[in-house]
Amino acid sequence: MTQRDSGSVLDDKYEILERLATGGMGEVWKARHIHLHELRVIKILRADRATDPHALQRFAQEARIATQIKHPNVAILYDFSRMEDGSFYMVWEHIDGEDVGHWLKSKGPFPVLLAVELGIQALRGLEAIHGAGVIHRDLSPDNLMITQDRRGRHQVKIIDLGLAKNLAATAGLEITQAGMFMGKLAYCSPEQAGALKDAPLDHRSDVYSLAAVLYEMVTGRLPYDSENQHGYVLKRLTEAPIPMVGRSEGIAVPPELDAMITRGLERDREKRWPDALSFLHALVRVADQLRHVATQEVQVARPVPIVSAADTAARGGSRPGTSELSREERNELLAQIDRAAKKVNEASRLADLATQ
Repeated sequence: MTQRDSGSVLDDKYEILERLATGGMGEVWKARHIHLHELRVIKILRADRATDPHALQRFAQEARIATQIKHPNVAILYDFSRMEDGSFYMVWEHIDGEDVGHWLKSKGPFPVLLAVELGIQALRGLEAIHGAGVIHRDLSPDNLMITQDRRGRHQVKIIDLGLAKNLAATAGLEITQAGMFMGKLAYCSPEQAGALKDAPLDHRSDVYSLAAVLYEMVTGRLPYDSENQHGYVLKRLTEAPIPMVGRSEGIAVPPELDAMITRGLERDREKRWPDALSFLHALVRVADQLRHVATQEVQVARPVPIVSAADTAARGGSRPGTSELSREERNELLAQIDRAAKKVNEASRLADLATQ
């Protein structure tokens, strides 16, 4: 198939529905598996790039890396093949939701507890990526999808391993050429931006990137203020991030969360969280504190109505002046307790979400 239009069929099994994105390497399409009746996302390498060894190596490595990572917080690769015109394609799961960047633009900052819980999930996915000996190198709001699991709970999925690098690979073509910058400037680590000499990338670069994303998810702003990219890079190398506490009006950021994310943004990677797991454990502690506060708040019941002596006597009470509850008032109190219990159960559900 050389011409891809809505309604056309790829490899006799994928019906093309709509174009999602176009780039220098290829195209991304929404498609439907004809036999399974499931939606998919198909990434197609342009035919004119299929003869470029560098482009082909990058495309194939993305697929190979994806097969090494099996985790609910990382997008799933289903297929990889070559078409008659010589171009290659890979088939990913279709994620019904929106990326963090779109959320921030349309809804603003995330509720603090939700941001922390989603950050915990993202770190679990990142831990799986690093466990496969891979660094992502392009963690940004655009590459974190927010969807829902089967229980209707928010779920994060890390997407786009196009810039991922296998740290153990020592043979073959270099996936990035010398002097070439890969990644998004606002979220990449100082060493990834090339600002630190003799600092090869490792998993701590991804820790920095995810910390920058979490900073923005909570505050709606980047860690530094600057009118241009050059100024942003300079501040990142010479200044500490602007404190999250008080960064955005109306957003109460716990100082502990500020400290944890700031540590993830350390210029000196030796001072950052040593890995995704240690960052994750720190966020779990903050999430527990936030849920505890929320539970305490919902357990504060409304004052119990006091029945006057006259009311008691009017209802046939034997001792005027004794405060007691009518059947209706008892039912109302039980209803209050039931509502509070439901809110506590919701807090427990959020706790389960953080341990996924």
